[in-house]
Amino acid sequence: MPVTITVAQRKGGVGKTTLAVAIAGEFSKRGWDIALIDGDPQQSASHWAEPGNLHFPVYQITLGSESVSRWANDVRGVKSDYIVIDTAPNEREMGASIALADLILVPCSGSGLDLEATSRTLAIIAAVRSKRKAPLGVILVPNRIDRRTLEGRQLVEELGSFGETVSPPISNRSAFVRAYASGQAIADFAAGQPADLEIQDLCDLVATALPGSKGRQLAPD
Repeated sequence: MPVTITVAQRKGGVGKTTLAVAIAGEFSKRGWDIALIDGDPQQSASHWAEPGNLHFPVYQITLGSESVSRWANDVRGVKSDYIVIDTAPNEREMGASIALADLILVPCSGSGLDLEATSRTLAIIAAVRSKRKAPLGVILVPNRIDRRTLEGRQLVEELGSFGETVSPPISNRSAFVRAYASGQAIADFAAGQPADLEIQDLCDLVATALPGSKGRQLAPD
């Protein structure tokens, strides 16, 4: 079974796909055998991959009207050591993706609506945790924020009140938009630049939170 990272949030427009592509790109650059599952009917990750400039495969496997068990079997059929799932922002798809996960990333920007959606997302995660024995890690990701503002600093504090791990903030940078336009992951489009360094910090945290010694490997041998 691959180690699975699900990027989930009950509200759309919080940067789920950007984070999913960014972390898959960074881990691929580190030498990990990783694939991205585009589970969102909007197909944003699939569109990102269309120019052919990503160094990892992207599979469009949406739940739609099929059974959750069949969808889960399709996802499990992907041959990769690690999988990142970019989910749709609704409870059925999120519940299915969370149930398969070893680790959940929950992006949240500074709006009150995002914080409310984060609370609802954590409620879904809690329901899944109550039905399984295996641990399920969660990392809340302050995303698309301006750390110079009071609102940006307050978001980190507010996310800390949920009792889950909070990652270093990811800033609202134009490099992410340009990376999408070029069909590249930020690790390739802006290597060594601030956006890339922020994703590296996030991936360091993700790596330490994954199960098994291989998951904690920060760089390739």
